[in-house]
Amino acid sequence: MKYASVFKRAWAIVWRYRALWIFGALLALTTVNGFYFGYHLNQDEAGRWTPIKVAEGYTIYLPGEGPAIDLTDPQGFSIHLDGRELRELEALFTEVIPRWIWAIVIAAVIVLVVLILLGTVARYVAEAALIRMVNATEESGERLSVGQGFRLGWSRSAWRLFLIDLATTLPVRLALAVLFLLALSPLLLWVSGSAAAGVVGTLFTTMLFFLVVVVAIAASAVLSLLIHTIRRACAIEGLGVLASIRRGLAVARAHLKEVLAVWLMWIGVHLAWMVLAVPAMILIFPATLFFLVVGAVLGGLPAVTVGALLSPFLGDVAPWIVGAIVGLPIFILVTSAPMLFLSGLVEVLKSSTWTLAYRDLRALESAAPQTLPELGAAGLEAALKPCEGY
Repeated sequence: MKYASVFKRAWAIVWRYRALWIFGALLALTTVNGFYFGYHLNQDEAGRWTPIKVAEGYTIYLPGEGPAIDLTDPQGFSIHLDGRELRELEALFTEVIPRWIWAIVIAAVIVLVVLILLGTVARYVAEAALIRMVNATEESGERLSVGQGFRLGWSRSAWRLFLIDLATTLPVRLALAVLFLLALSPLLLWVSGSAAAGVVGTLFTTMLFFLVVVVAIAASAVLSLLIHTIRRACAIEGLGVLASIRRGLAVARAHLKEVLAVWLMWIGVHLAWMVLAVPAMILIFPATLFFLVVGAVLGGLPAVTVGALLSPFLGDVAPWIVGAIVGLPIFILVTSAPMLFLSGLVEVLKSSTWTLAYRDLRALESAAPQTLPELGAAGLEAALKPCEGY
């Protein structure tokens, strides 16, 4: 495989095939890859820990900010959150906070669930459209329109891509959750009442915890290596969920060196984007300011309208909170349009690179010489028998 040629063709597709930009922006909007390309540790969060008090004088600190857990409480273990016990928080929620606030919270949760569902549909439709549009253009040389792309994306392939992600990531996550629970199980030695046993259990938990973290990183890397061929087996060859998984694994196994090279090449692009994202944001800052004003107008109008319509029926503050819930997603979407555009280009480049690479791997399989079956003595004699009269 000519890796430089694959990347150059993908780069040309990004700039010449503008109908793909819409689907790249949708993919960037509905995934974290376009904006962040992975998780960045915030320095302010580096010192945040979750304390678990297992005995007098012995407290375990686990990574991540969360409630303080006290296992030594005579009345049963207690949980403290922001200096308050959960018992006090119950009274706060039931007596102090008005019911209309709970109604707004429930409404906001419902809106959030709807947005998540719509985002999930948009993500897999966009992903299927990107793969199938690039494949169709490579086969026919014709560039499809946005409408044709939506018709290709709104297909069984999108649903199968969702099921493929579910079938590949869910077992891995469940296995990692079990491993994390097993890593925490030595902490139960504190229940024995022996401080020495508790300390040994803590040491084992610490070692097992970091071991599980290493396993989780390795599993994520392997999954990210294999998932691209599996998805393209589904979208390009029209296979079902299990057949796509088998086909994608077979292609990756037969061409492991090539798949690994493309994966490493994309990691290089990944790192380059992380470096260039900051200057890119600086360059598009004037456009961001313009879209900030437009977002404030487009998001503020429905917010004010909803607030004015509901003010005769609700209290003084509740209508405007509901209006903000309606207008805030519009404001965020419009304001982030410049960065969504750049992130969408990155998504188009990523999808096109893997689609072209998968097509080249299939071409290598078709061009591979087929070995002839070996003939034994009986077979050789049968083959030469028609020639005995000459």
